[in-house]
Amino acid sequence: MGLWQRNLGMAFLSAILLLIAGYVWQKISERRDRKRSPPPGRLVSVGDHRLHLFCKGSDAPTVVIEQGAGSPSRLWWPVQDEIAEFASVCTYDRAGYLWSDPIPPGRTIAERGEELHTLLVNSGIPGPYVLVAHSYGGLIVRSFARKHPDQMAGLVLVDTPDETTIFQEKVLTFYSRVRAMSKAVEWAARFGWLRVLSASFPTMRAGFPFSRGGEYAAAADDLASLQSADQETRRAGEPGSLGNLPLAVITHGQPFPGPFSVLEPGWIEGQKRLAALSTDSLLIPAQKSNHMIHLDEPNVVIDAIRRVHFAARNHTRLADDGHEVAARGVR
Repeated sequence: MGLWQRNLGMAFLSAILLLIAGYVWQKISERRDRKRSPPPGRLVSVGDHRLHLFCKGSDAPTVVIEQGAGSPSRLWWPVQDEIAEFASVCTYDRAGYLWSDPIPPGRTIAERGEELHTLLVNSGIPGPYVLVAHSYGGLIVRSFARKHPDQMAGLVLVDTPDETTIFQEKVLTFYSRVRAMSKAVEWAARFGWLRVLSASFPTMRAGFPFSRGGEYAAAADDLASLQSADQETRRAGEPGSLGNLPLAVITHGQPFPGPFSVLEPGWIEGQKRLAALSTDSLLIPAQKSNHMIHLDEPNVVIDAIRRVHFAARNHTRLADDGHEVAARGVR
């Protein structure tokens, strides 16, 4: 055997040992993380797995927050603290995120909506609910609303796409690429590489909201559900299909950055279509925000939830003068 062959063999063996060491270190670190950070809420069975549910406040109807694709519930906790001052409010994590159990991939958007319903029923939290959704989560809560209209007290959509926007072929192609990147990062996380980067470059930690490969797998599965959506999920809602349900639609004021700009054409028209789903709605521009409005301008989101919650609790319409003020400035 030549020298180069021996060197190649040693390099291959070293790489294998490094991967094994990284995998073992990652597993040990995950176990340590779970001990250091126990779930702040409770784990609720929804069949063959459990979801983490975290609730605060006391005033009905209960506000339930649904995250966007790849977003952990903890990004909403500061907003949740503010909402708890005037309402009962719950955040939860879909399967695979944070403390929720991982499950095999392949669930549809409609199945995610049914899982949310099962979670609320099994947790003993009475409806109807004010559902709040960000981005991709809007598709889940609207599926919930179609199947369980009697459980809806109000709806707040935070920069969520309508069907004619999200199910364009060019948008689906873009998200299939993002999903492939998520899968690649998933394997990097499983072998401890993200943890090494985070430890080596502390300033990068904000860019890595997850540390477990399973969380990136969950994010990739969120995006995969866009491709597998059935015709009912892809069909745009009919104007007035939500009746007079109190509805607030909050939309970003700053354009989508970089490659996400593929979503921008027709976005405002789509937001107006969403607002038209109810005869009692507000269309609210967050002028200083990009897509993460709950981080950029949380007060805009909190105020919209407060108004919808008040209307739902008191069986009143959203203020007409509020509608005029809120809609001003929408392109």
